[in-house]
Amino acid sequence: MKKLLPVFVLFTLVCCKEEPKKENKATVKKETPVSIKAEVVKDAPYTEFKPDKISDLKIKGFDIEQAFSVEGNKIVAGNFQFTDGKITLPDTEEDFGKRLLLLNHKNEIIYQSQGSGEAYLYEPYFYKNSQNGNIIIVCQQAYEYFFGGDAYLLEKGKIKYLGNLDIEPKNEEKKLTDILRIKESGDRITFTFDSDSLVLKPGSEDMTIKNNDVKYVYDYKSLKLYK
Repeated sequence: MKKLLPVFVLFTLVCCKEEPKKENKATVKKETPVSIKAEVVKDAPYTEFKPDKISDLKIKGFDIEQAFSVEGNKIVAGNFQFTDGKITLPDTEEDFGKRLLLLNHKNEIIYQSQGSGEAYLYEPYFYKNSQNGNIIIVCQQAYEYFFGGDAYLLEKGKIKYLGNLDIEPKNEEKKLTDILRIKESGDRITFTFDSDSLVLKPGSEDMTIKNNDVKYVYDYKSLKLYK
């Protein structure tokens, strides 16, 4: 018995040293697929869709041009009425014209955008995130010509203004919303354009450029142009 005791102790010590190695290998195998899955989920396109239109909606003192039902939200485009041809409240000299509204279930205005001034057109287009359900609204603007659009984020019943996409395709037969592509990746929303040539600041400076990965990026703080 005295000779066998050291051998048994040695065997026990060897086994104890080998066990942690097996646990470490198992841990590495479990972490790898989780990391890869997280990378895939970050990339999501916004797909254009056409929401149901509302035809019988009325808002006192507001001329409705278009109204939509968007997942329980009422989105309206139009303008406050002038009195005797003059700008009156809630419009001001600095904030008037066609704009976007969000209404609650009582048809009360809970959000109104900045007015688009003397623009002839302020038409909403809708794009939905395929993963989180968020919606981007881009209001195409025009006088006699198209001149970009305002971008908004509709999330959980609230609207946030992202900024102005001051850009149009070089092809005059198309407009911004015909060539617009939107994608969300991690902490940013990217607006790209399916056109070989683009016009920056259309109607004011009309700068024609090649589309070498030109894009607007919203980083949840501001909207910036990269060219």
